[in-house]
Amino acid sequence: MKQMRNAARTAVLLFVAVTFVSLTATAQGSGKAVLKVMSYNVNEGTDFLEVLSATNLDQFLKAVEVTLNNVDATNPPLRMQAVAKEIAQTQPDLVGLQEVTSWSVGGQVRYDMLEELLGALHQLGEDYVPVVVVDEFQLGGLLPDFVTSVQCLNHDVILARAASQLELSNIRKDHFNVILQLPTAVGPVDITRGWGSVDVSLHGASFRFIVSHLENYIAAAPATLLIQEAQAAELALGPAGTSLPAIVAVDTNADALGNDPTIATYQLITSFGFGDAWGAVHPDLAGPTWGFMPDAADPRPIRQRIDCIFFNNGIRALTAQLAGQRVQEKVNGLWPSDHAGVRAGLQVGSD
Repeated sequence: MKQMRNAARTAVLLFVAVTFVSLTATAQGSGKAVLKVMSYNVNEGTDFLEVLSATNLDQFLKAVEVTLNNVDATNPPLRMQAVAKEIAQTQPDLVGLQEVTSWSVGGQVRYDMLEELLGALHQLGEDYVPVVVVDEFQLGGLLPDFVTSVQCLNHDVILARAASQLELSNIRKDHFNVILQLPTAVGPVDITRGWGSVDVSLHGASFRFIVSHLENYIAAAPATLLIQEAQAAELALGPAGTSLPAIVAVDTNADALGNDPTIATYQLITSFGFGDAWGAVHPDLAGPTWGFMPDAADPRPIRQRIDCIFFNNGIRALTAQLAGQRVQEKVNGLWPSDHAGVRAGLQVGSD
C-alpha cells in the first residue's frame, strides 16, 4: 500500500508539471481533434442489499459484517490492477469512473480504490491523475462488537492521462437536487449522486467532459424511476447544457436494451440531442455492460447495457469497444468489475 501511495504522489507531481505547461500555452492546431475516452464503473464491492434489508439493530449490525466480508471477497486491490490493465491497453486521454470507493474499518483505511488504481497504472508506465473527484453517498455502521466502525465513501472521478497534454479549465462538480432517501434500521439514508466536469482543449478543439452516475431503479419502488429521470434531465440541462460539444461518461442505470422500464431514461437522454457512441458504431450489437459479477439476490442477472458514452454538438463516434467483459480478463476468478467498461474514439471539430 505504501508503494502505491508513493506511486500515486509521483503521478500527481508529474501531472501538475505537465498541466501547468499546457494551461499557459496558446492552443495550436486545426480545430479538430481525435481523442480516446473511456467510462468504467469499477464496482464498490457490494450492493448493500443486506444492510438495506435489515429491520432491526441486531440484523443491521450483522449485515454490516456481511457487507464487509462481501467487499473483502471482491479483492478491490486486485481488481484495480485488472482495471488498470484495461485502461492502459488503449491509453484513453480521459476516463470517467463511477463507484470509486474508499473503505475504512476501525478508523483505518482498508481499501482506497482510487489510490490503488493510480498506483497500478503507474506500475504499468501510465500516469493518470484525478482532475475531478466527486464525493457521492457515504454509508457507515458498527460491526456486531458494537465498537468497530465500518465506513464507505463513494466517488465519481475524471482521470486525465498526463502524456496527452490536454489543456484543462473550468473544473466543476455538484450533486443532483433530486436524490433517493432510503429507510434503514438505524434511520433514513440519503443516496447522494451528482456529476463532475472539466472543459478541455486539444489541438485547438474544445469540449466538455463529464462523469456521472444516475440512481438505480428499484422495481418495488417505482418512484426510483422518476428520480432517475429527474437526474438525467438535471445532467442534460446542467453541465451538459453547454454550447461546447459535450462528452458524458455515465452509468445511467437505464437499460438501453429495453429489459425494464428504465429504457425511458435512456430515451430521455437521447431526446436532448445526445448520440450514444456504442449505438452509433454498433447499431445491431447489444453490447451489455452490466451483470459480470454474481449478485447476492440473483446469481445470474440479466445483462443490461447501462454504461454509456454520450456526445453532442457535432462530435462524431469513430470507434466503440467494451472492456473487461471477456472471461480471459478475469483475475483469480474475479471479473475486474460487475460492469464492463466502454471505450470510444471520438472526433471533435470539423473535418
